[in-house]
Amino acid sequence: MTVDHPFPDADAIRRRPGMYIGDVADGSGLVHLIWELVANSLDQHLAGRCSRIDVVLQHDGSALVEDDGPGIPLVDVDGRPFAEVALTRFHATPTFDGHAPHEHVGVWGVGLFVVNALSSRLSLDVHRDGFHHTQRFERGFAVSRLEKLGSSTRTGTGVSLQPDPAIFSDPWFNAGSISARLRELAWLLPALTLTFQDRREHAFCEPRGLVVFLERTRRGLLPIENALFVDQLVGEIRVEAAVEWLPCRWSTVESYANIERTTDGGTHAQGLVEGLAEALRDAVPAWKARPKKKAIEAVSSGLHAIVCVRLHDPTYDAPTKSRLTTPGAKRAVSSAVRAAFAAFVQRNASLLGHFTGDS
Repeated sequence: MTVDHPFPDADAIRRRPGMYIGDVADGSGLVHLIWELVANSLDQHLAGRCSRIDVVLQHDGSALVEDDGPGIPLVDVDGRPFAEVALTRFHATPTFDGHAPHEHVGVWGVGLFVVNALSSRLSLDVHRDGFHHTQRFERGFAVSRLEKLGSSTRTGTGVSLQPDPAIFSDPWFNAGSISARLRELAWLLPALTLTFQDRREHAFCEPRGLVVFLERTRRGLLPIENALFVDQLVGEIRVEAAVEWLPCRWSTVESYANIERTTDGGTHAQGLVEGLAEALRDAVPAWKARPKKKAIEAVSSGLHAIVCVRLHDPTYDAPTKSRLTTPGAKRAVSSAVRAAFAAFVQRNASLLGHFTGDS
């Protein structure tokens, strides 16, 4: 008796990509696409059929993974080449052709179909049996037939993918995490050669400054209101802050002093939260009668912010400079944020609802 497996289609994968590759906002899910391709090449290496894997980040933002294995099979499966079937549908075994062993480079393995479904375009090149074949795909579907380009004296499989910007808010591969993992794999697999190239032009200019930081670190959530941006000189301390609230209960406050990240926060981060709390009490009479602690709890719920201070002679609690202890930074940030947020919160009724639990 034959049982049909209710596997998801490409649209289902695209609706819930996190189920298959993890976080699509912080870059880890994006890199997982590369690890799925590398894992398939590693299988060939463990079987004694592959000695080299190349990973290339291309000028246009795409990524190429290529090996010198035997080439993915092209035999006919239900009227289509095996390679096309593997890239356009799920399968019931750990690998599409049932080969073993099978390596998972990332947290888990999801197969080539997921990689294809989450790519705006994907191209497959196979060198096998004396010929070079190619085929193109988009968002989980084949958009061309398998084409024989000509003869070839080598063997291997190459897959080039372009992450779909409709899925990934920032489709930019983290070269550091990729190279670190490939180096680790080289230690574990001494007979394998892994190469990595980054051919992209890295040019960074963000005229909107800290607001862009918030947009890139929302983890898929939409803010309750537009961000509040503060840029003010208080005495000799320049205060910059970007603040918004997300529909969640946790808070995230990133902090910098003289453009160095203070990983443990400090007086500037404390000043930010206290300034927001005092502004809430200034702007809303009902909050004035409540304890300051309650206002701090209210503004901290869902808080998503970054604060930067530039100051002379900053003081820290340790040589690592992980926590700012300059007392003046707390006063400066609190003052700047308090004045700006008092007017801001009065103009945004949805924020007031968030703080009171009526949203």
